[in-house]
Amino acid sequence: MATEQEITMVTLGRPFHLGMLYDVRRDKLITGVTLWDPQTLANHTITYKQPYTSYEIITEDSLQEKARALGVEASLKLSLLVGLMSASGSAKYAEDYQRTNHEARLTLKYSTTTHFQQLTMKHLGKGNLDHPDLHDENRATHVVTGVLYGAEAFFIFDRTISNSESKKEVSGG
Repeated sequence: MATEQEITMVTLGRPFHLGMLYDVRRDKLITGVTLWDPQTLANHTITYKQPYTSYEIITEDSLQEKARALGVEASLKLSLLVGLMSASGSAKYAEDYQRTNHEARLTLKYSTTTHFQQLTMKHLGKGNLDHPDLHDENRATHVVTGVLYGAEAFFIFDRTISNSESKKEVSGG
């Protein structure tokens, strides 16, 4: 693991779990291996309740606004745009566009979280690794040390605009 910089990112339907390895250079999870065995991970995991619910009404349908609503950083936005990452779950919202200029669109974003799990730092030293060879292989740049569990849903409402209406009137602008 070459870097010590902490990153925070949205999962966009990807299966992040505590102890997983992640390569930020390729925006790729290294699945099937961790630096510690499951028992060590379980012994060093703390869980906090973190209930939260919010909603937001979105009236703009641009990629910039969708990326903002999804909480996507520039590099991840590029991965979505060029198809390096397949969108699943709420990330499919980024791929849904108005089909015609004769539609008005309103999107309701609903967000909720339930709990946060994180690894304690007691076992993170190189001397405590169950699989030190993975550290030396330089396959990953980061280890997943925390996961906030929750969900986001985007409810999209489209309305066809008649010839006698303007898009601005229908959108409430």
